[in-house]
Amino acid sequence: MRIALTSDLHVDHHPEVIPLVAERARRLEAEVLIVAGDLSSSLEHLERALAGLRETSGARRALFVPGNHDLWCTAGGPSSRARYHELIPACARSAGFDPLGHHPIAIDSPAGPIHFAGVTGWYDFSLRNRELDATFTPEDYRRGAFGPLRWNDTARVVWPDDEGQPLEAPAICAAQVANLQAQLASIAGAPSVVVTHHLPFSELVTYRDPNPPSGTPRAGRDLPWDFLNGFMGSAALGEAILAAPGVRLVCSGHTHFRKSARLKGASGPVRAEVSPVGYPREYARAGLDLAARVAERVTLIDL
Repeated sequence: MRIALTSDLHVDHHPEVIPLVAERARRLEAEVLIVAGDLSSSLEHLERALAGLRETSGARRALFVPGNHDLWCTAGGPSSRARYHELIPACARSAGFDPLGHHPIAIDSPAGPIHFAGVTGWYDFSLRNRELDATFTPEDYRRGAFGPLRWNDTARVVWPDDEGQPLEAPAICAAQVANLQAQLASIAGAPSVVVTHHLPFSELVTYRDPNPPSGTPRAGRDLPWDFLNGFMGSAALGEAILAAPGVRLVCSGHTHFRKSARLKGASGPVRAEVSPVGYPREYARAGLDLAARVAERVTLIDL
């Protein structure tokens, strides 16, 4: 099975990314297109983007799991929970995508069906740079603020529990992990691909200095980035994935760095991939235009 993976298209910053991604997937002759979240906080823009990808990518199936930006809500509007469970799946289906986040999707291959399970994922601060725990406190992470830096989910994600009380990030994350565990249990070890938006493994996180000697001073410009790593994902998410038999591939988003990892799962090797497009300032800083960025960040995976 030929799978094309990308994420973090952020279409409001460059709408022209959609035909470029669709053309890249078509040239790769992808059978399955996976978009691992972060298209737009506008449901109208999100559905239009997915429809554009579906119409011209040539893939026979297309899968979408929402990212944190897709779940941002406005005062008086539907909650992030409603967006996740109802509104975004409806947008995806209308655009011809299979929505992930609730039930596995089985897609036929010459070797038999492959099951795709997925959740957004969320974060519980377990992938933070622990060398800086004396700098960034648990309260800093809970508030999503360090000095002038703000993590926007804190203000723009509203996820109420069954009684209508807003959940904090670790509780959202725990529910997502439980959701994924239930999905994986339901396919009973069949060959599977897991799709998350948030990162499930520390191997996919980009730390500016992953192994600093204890007590080594850090340049001030590195500190904000290391703070943001606390919001990259959850080790519990990765533990649930690696404990499930049958998982062969994990596709994620959220970080704007291209990353790969090879891990040991319950049934053998597990390949993990992140292949995001990101923001214009990021690829411009790398000396690329959007077309070059898309060519680099729509990754073909043969499974």
